[in-house]
Amino acid sequence: SITAAMTQLRSLSWKFDKSLSLLRKYLRTNGISPVLSIRILRYVEYKISTKSQDVRESDVQLLTMLSDQLRMELTQETNEPILSHHPFLSHFAIVSRNAIK
Repeated sequence: SITAAMTQLRSLSWKFDKSLSLLRKYLRTNGISPVLSIRILRYVEYKISTKSQDVRESDVQLLTMLSDQLRMELTQETNEPILSHHPFLSHFAIVSRNAIK
C-alpha cells in the first residue's frame, strides 16, 4: 500500500540521516581535518545520489500489484531501448511490433 511505501521511505531517510551523522561524528572524534572531512562527506553524498538515481524494478514494491498485462507492457517499454541497439532486433521490431512483446 501507499502508506507502507511512505513508511519505508521515511525509514530509509532516517537511516541515511543517522549514517551521515555517525560519519560526521567519526571524522570529528578522530581529528580528521576539515578539508578531508568535507571531501569525504561530499563523496559519500555523491555516491548515494547516483545510487538513488538507479531504481531497479525489484526496488519498487508497488509494481508487484500490476496486472500481468501491465507488467508485460512495462517490461517491453523498459527493455525496448536496449534491445533496439541490436540491428537484427531493431529491424525485427519494425517488421513485427507484436513479436517484440
